[in-house]
Amino acid sequence: MAKRGGLVASLKAVAGDRTTQKVVERLFSHFPIRDGLERILQAREGALVVLGSNPDLQDISVDGLQIASRGFDAARLSEVAKMDGAIILDNSWKSILTANAHLSPPVDLPTTESGSRHRTAQRTASLTALPVVTVSQDRAVVTLYFNSEQVDLTPRWTIRRRILHHLQFLVVMRKRFDEAEEHLLRMEMLGLVTRRDVAHTLGLGELVVRAASGIEAMVVDSAQDPDTTAAVVADRVFEVEKLLQLTLRDYLDDQGDEARMALAGVPGHHLAHTWAVETEIGLSDVEGELVPRGHRLLYRTGVVTKRLREILLEDFSDAQALLHAPVERFMEVKGVGHKTATKLRRYFDRLLAAVHPIGQRVLTDRRESYNRLP
Repeated sequence: MAKRGGLVASLKAVAGDRTTQKVVERLFSHFPIRDGLERILQAREGALVVLGSNPDLQDISVDGLQIASRGFDAARLSEVAKMDGAIILDNSWKSILTANAHLSPPVDLPTTESGSRHRTAQRTASLTALPVVTVSQDRAVVTLYFNSEQVDLTPRWTIRRRILHHLQFLVVMRKRFDEAEEHLLRMEMLGLVTRRDVAHTLGLGELVVRAASGIEAMVVDSAQDPDTTAAVVADRVFEVEKLLQLTLRDYLDDQGDEARMALAGVPGHHLAHTWAVETEIGLSDVEGELVPRGHRLLYRTGVVTKRLREILLEDFSDAQALLHAPVERFMEVKGVGHKTATKLRRYFDRLLAAVHPIGQRVLTDRRESYNRLP
């Protein structure tokens, strides 16, 4: 029997046998079995589960507790696994037929295993052509035997836990990025932007993008709930990459694309240090007061196309000019009608109204700090 393991017992590891691949896919999409095996694994218990039943299996199965109830959950599977014998499921994998069963496959069937549970599982799979899963109590290893294949599934559970951990990190970082980007917007409207504000936002955004990419790579390798996980990742990384690009164009203009590549090359442990981000992307070389061009500001309005955004930025010098322009001024731009101009003005008015009390407090604090200087 061929043995396959490695870092990830992914679908690529069983690509040579499509039937085995389907069994692996079905196993990891079956939540009661998958989560039940994980409970057994975490509890450092052992188990032997036969995924299905047929006459060949019945011939070698004796004793056991017959379970008439239909359906089971992860807790039920882990509970019946505490008995020493095998667990036998029906062919739909929806019910536990027998628990604590004693399996006696012919001892002359070849096996590469040394432990009694794994020898029995391997011989049973060979005789019955049914998938058999074992959990090793001593080694905390989950193994699938099927179609002359032996697939180590343990790394999948390890990666699944890593995916959940990284998803939690992604949620936290996305929240921090949103807060930093909102703060940057407020400072832009007040004309109080610092290089630290910009670098802090960019560093957090890059961390979000990298976290999402890492999760997507793990999902591909492990086939863990790809649709659900992808939806969560897409939700958390939505628009972040776009906002990064627009922020770089706001402050570095034509050098924005080069700066984006430079940001992607910043070591992960340096992204939290604003000085490192400033230096790598060239922000520290920008002289004078930092005033955004307005790319991100117009994008956030949601009322102008990319082409119209470029036209507006050709006509307005920067974000401050956009923020305080009247409706009539917007209408002077080719392609901007009264409806669009009104929407822009109303959006900017809401932003300015929301930031006004904050601006007063920031300005007051700064004046007080200036007065305390010797």
